[in-house]
Amino acid sequence: MHDIQAKLLLSVQRALLGAVSSRLRAVTCRWEGVGITLRFVFDGEPADLDFEDAGIVAAEVAADFPAPWTVDEDIARLDYPDDLRPGALALWAFRRKESAMTGNPR
Repeated sequence: MHDIQAKLLLSVQRALLGAVSSRLRAVTCRWEGVGITLRFVFDGEPADLDFEDAGIVAAEVAADFPAPWTVDEDIARLDYPDDLRPGALALWAFRRKESAMTGNPR
């Protein structure tokens, strides 16, 4: 279990390099059986490029987990300062720094 968890987190974090826009608040992930789900949470309406980047990240993760593994992405909008935790998947791969004191993302 820990081997899969570590491999998944490292795979997602590597795939996110160069794919994080200022609108991306968080990326969480999980696996069940041989199915992997990636959840991308955006602040504001995701742009076409955000959808494209999420697909590329999912494809790069899929390359690290060959068949019979499958990778699905879930893209959600959750505007700051709404709490990210209720819809989060089990593993956190990325979380944007947000300052509650100023009310602005940092």
